[in-house]
Amino acid sequence: MSDQNNEIEPHIAVLVLDTPIPTITEKYGDFGDNTIDLLEKNSPDSSITPPYKLKKYQLKNDNNEELEIVYENLKKAIQLKLIHGFILTGSGCDAFGEYKWLIRFKSFLKNVLINLNKPIVGICFGHQLIALILGCKIDRNNEGWELGITTININDEIYKIKNSPFLELNQNIQIDNNMDSANILFEHLNLVEFHQDIIYGGIPQGFINFGSTSKCSIQGMISIPSPPPTQTTASTTAITEENNELIKKPNYKILTFQGHPEFTTSYALDLLKYKFEKGLFNELTYEKAKYHTSSLNNQGDLIGKVICKFLYQED
Repeated sequence: MSDQNNEIEPHIAVLVLDTPIPTITEKYGDFGDNTIDLLEKNSPDSSITPPYKLKKYQLKNDNNEELEIVYENLKKAIQLKLIHGFILTGSGCDAFGEYKWLIRFKSFLKNVLINLNKPIVGICFGHQLIALILGCKIDRNNEGWELGITTININDEIYKIKNSPFLELNQNIQIDNNMDSANILFEHLNLVEFHQDIIYGGIPQGFINFGSTSKCSIQGMISIPSPPPTQTTASTTAITEENNELIKKPNYKILTFQGHPEFTTSYALDLLKYKFEKGLFNELTYEKAKYHTSSLNNQGDLIGKVICKFLYQED
């Protein structure tokens, strides 16, 4: 596992947007560690695509001197073109908050990261932040908390994208008594959820919604690659209005999830207990979430494979 004190080398930047959670981090590591564990466990075979190193950058910090050093390291790696992609972790903060460290990060995300034409993955808080800087409204969910392992209805449009990383979401099943089998794409998926904020009003143009639940209609999003502008002929020097719009439109490489594929079931159960004891929700909500988390199959590793495919696939 890499950290920001190691010698700089080509890597995926894991941008950690929360600080340690008492008793939880000591047992499981922080959000950055959880994300790295997920990707290392589900990285493609090195003989096919050598996985990049994974390097943490702690970007939630009220110590200005320490934070400045982290930004200097991050900017240096960007300038040297050593970062292949970015992952924005979850956080206990509100994406619409006015925390000093977050105001700075939002500006950096909007004015630098999102324009680098590198793949960016957002998880929970990271998902909401990306949506926010792209013009979406983020606010409290009128339905309350969505907690523990939850079944998501997958939008089958995600499978139709060219070279879709979601094609990793398949299972091999036997189709008759002759031992014939087929790969079937998932219609539903179970992921750990821990959020009380959601995207309101739809997703940005040029994106497809990953899926939905009864409490949250936008469970993630993926950008659709923009087609290259039509080449003009030697006799046509003027750029058409249509081509001009294509040139101006950013070709984002963004994948987000409202859920937490990086959280194991044991982690989710411990975090549920921690948040309940903090008084963040009532006992009925806690017991219901605990029951679903204990009984449903956690399929976060499948999303780990999707993320790896998205980050490591060639342009």
